[in-house]
Amino acid sequence: MIILTRKINVDTNAAREEQYVAVINITPKIQQQMELAYMSNGTVTVFLPGTTAGVGTIEFEEGLIADFKNMWARVVPREIVYRHKFLWEENNGFSHIRASMMGQSLVVPIANKRLILGQYQQIVLVEFDNRARSRQVVLQFMGE
Repeated sequence: MIILTRKINVDTNAAREEQYVAVINITPKIQQQMELAYMSNGTVTVFLPGTTAGVGTIEFEEGLIADFKNMWARVVPREIVYRHKFLWEENNGFSHIRASMMGQSLVVPIANKRLILGQYQQIVLVEFDNRARSRQVVLQFMGE
């Protein structure tokens, strides 16, 4: 069994006009790291250290992405008062709640050096914070 850990960097900015939800397709970056790994079959764990962004899968289509962003604005609105504030007044409680609901990890099977995803399924990093971030996503490949 081979265990290989890699990292990918993703710059994000959840802009106000996007309701503080930025959806970034990271599937190509993960597949690129998969092709460099010395294994053909197994799994990859995608983990995002941090508490104001999440990872998941979605059909990366413009209409669905707009619906997804609107859903977050309805379910966890930015405009209400949150008790969470840092000493420097970031006022991003909504970002933490959205991220905790989405989750920070995902496991994807690998077969014949390819990620096993549905026909339109893509792996995405979703930034919820109210400022630009430079994220580092950890990939841990396990298999043979």
